[in-house]
Amino acid sequence: MEGKQYSECQIQNFEDSKVAVTAKDPIMRIKQPGDEIQEGMHGCEEKTTSETKSWSTGFLVNMESTVAEIDCVSIGVSSNDIDLSVLHPDGSSLPIMASLSEADDEESESHTWKKLGFEPTLPICLKFEDVTYKVPVKGEKTPDANKYILHGITGLVHPGEVLALMGPSGGGKTTLLNLLSGRIKLDSGTITYNNQPYSKSLKWRIGFVLQDDVAFPHLTVKETLTYAALLRLPNTLTMRQKKERATCVISELGLERCQNTVIGGTFLRGISGGERKRVCIANEILLNPSLLLLDEPTSGLDSTTALQIVKMLRNIARSGKTVVTTIHQPSSRLFSKFDKLILLGKGSSLYFGKASDAMLYFSSMGCSPLIAMNPAEFLIDLANGNIKDKSVPSDLEDKFFPRNNSLHMKHGELSQVDVHEYLVEAYAVKEAKLGKTKLIKPLLIDAEPRMKARSSTMEWGATWWDQFSILFRRGLKERRHEYFSCIRITQVFSTAIVMGLLWWRSDASSPKGLQDQATAGLLFFISVFWAFFPMFTAIFTFPQEKVMLAKERSVGMYRLSAYLLARMTSDLPLDLILPLVFLVIVYLMAGLKSTFTAFSLTMLTVFLSVVAAQGLGLTIGAAFMDVKKASTLASVIIMTSMLSGGFFIQKVPIFMSWVRYISFTYHTYRLLLKIHYGCSTGLDAESASSCKSPFKGLRLDWDGMEVGTMVAMTVGYRILAYAFLRRMKLMTIN
Repeated sequence: MEGKQYSECQIQNFEDSKVAVTAKDPIMRIKQPGDEIQEGMHGCEEKTTSETKSWSTGFLVNMESTVAEIDCVSIGVSSNDIDLSVLHPDGSSLPIMASLSEADDEESESHTWKKLGFEPTLPICLKFEDVTYKVPVKGEKTPDANKYILHGITGLVHPGEVLALMGPSGGGKTTLLNLLSGRIKLDSGTITYNNQPYSKSLKWRIGFVLQDDVAFPHLTVKETLTYAALLRLPNTLTMRQKKERATCVISELGLERCQNTVIGGTFLRGISGGERKRVCIANEILLNPSLLLLDEPTSGLDSTTALQIVKMLRNIARSGKTVVTTIHQPSSRLFSKFDKLILLGKGSSLYFGKASDAMLYFSSMGCSPLIAMNPAEFLIDLANGNIKDKSVPSDLEDKFFPRNNSLHMKHGELSQVDVHEYLVEAYAVKEAKLGKTKLIKPLLIDAEPRMKARSSTMEWGATWWDQFSILFRRGLKERRHEYFSCIRITQVFSTAIVMGLLWWRSDASSPKGLQDQATAGLLFFISVFWAFFPMFTAIFTFPQEKVMLAKERSVGMYRLSAYLLARMTSDLPLDLILPLVFLVIVYLMAGLKSTFTAFSLTMLTVFLSVVAAQGLGLTIGAAFMDVKKASTLASVIIMTSMLSGGFFIQKVPIFMSWVRYISFTYHTYRLLLKIHYGCSTGLDAESASSCKSPFKGLRLDWDGMEVGTMVAMTVGYRILAYAFLRRMKLMTIN
């Protein structure tokens, strides 16, 4: 590509840049063909450097993607004439870049995104200036004690560009990304989208991919993306069009091979890490966002897979989208794919500009690598304040060391704090020199009417009934594995068999069997077991789904009422199967009242106990959103309910009598006794008002109080759970 401009500082002298080969390590050299460089000197003084510095600058900067914006004289170079290769001790030369073919491949791949059946993307120019964020420090005596996470960060990214936020851990990358997405509130500074502040209409145009994104482990890739498309895509599309969109995204992201494989999790083998990252990105690409934000999409991946992910992001950006991603320590090939870079260190900005110019910027101040080094590794070291194996800038040397002493002092090297302060001051001087307005001058994009146009139409992607039906089907597919796991089935079957053996043919229907309380103990244990078992299962529901629920609701995927009702109704058929099997085993082995009416009423009573206990478990889980706290409270409630259930003690003190009326174990136990040993219908007038019971103080006549109380508990607990879920914060997902 003739006519590309490179600064003299970038290219230096090709004749002097060849480095002698050592017998131990392969080193880089730049090969120069015959018709080399078209010189266009405009009065800039020719610079000569040492062999090491010349080699370092030539190696560390990607020559084909660099466009210099410094005041040095430009030299026109044909990109076809530059070739980077690895020189081995045996004299063989291996090329490491095939720039033209690679560029052609990326160009062809970027065209495929434009061929997708998406509506035109609204271009968004993201600009942020002097962004500051602080959090209160806990434990400090002064109430206004704050810790600053970000200190006046400034940047700009246009549509079609990939901006990388790079820095060490704890540098503020994720916090800045959350601020740009509108998930957390800004303390000071400005963030604008096409010169407009954040508004609710932008919520549908911003895609956010978490570092440890969550997905349902038992759903396949195709099911995950199809359900997301049905719920999130606008209501103007038909169900068929939404499914076609999901299939198209699967194809473009190269997920066809694993589309019928489950996502997997900690204890379930599924797709690979790279495929999982692509699924998470696909989940956001479905909505065709104008601004795509990603939190470390390459973490935990090998260099080749990470490069594929970043290439994909670059192709997405070339289709007209704005991409911002955090990155920890990329490879040199991966680093060359970024258009712009913000280098963060301890919450301060150390560099903002073109990624290809980062090495030139630090070299211009006298800080260059003294050994072969990955550009990203060099920059991360500087962000950490590590100056080892790097030349020390003269200004920094003069500032912290006496003029008559060398660097080899008895106190050793510069401290990390000194290096960090110097780099922050140097960047501040650069900002002042260039002018912040010139540094972040955005393109003019007249998109304000379009930004506001879809704020109302994109309120919900589906109607309430569609949301309910989709979530119902998704819930059945996901939780059937949990409900019918081997451990759960073994637990229920073994408990039923042990009970049947202990109460084997106990002649439970006879008065004698009731008087020795053998059968009463059996019925009481049934009421306790089917209160304890579903309650503790339900406690884990919302704490385990907290992140998924917050994520899906924060993007307006569905209404909370549709989710909760679908969750409860999809659990009903699953909750009914195991109690039914349990009762059949116990009935046959223990010899309970062998009539169809008694069995049916027993089944309904146990089922009522299950849904009431499950409602209480959901309420406790939603109230605490913490498994340990919820389990502790549930243990106390179960113990209190069991002791006041009417088996261990019939008479309780008056001031504690209220406990029985809120105990579902007490009501379940009374209902089971009435079913199997209730009064006959042919009572005379004298005994009609009070039915005698073999237990002192326990009436067995039917009055409907227990059923009404259990139904009230079933409904009331779920309303409380809904109220607690409404309080859950959605926009802050850590």
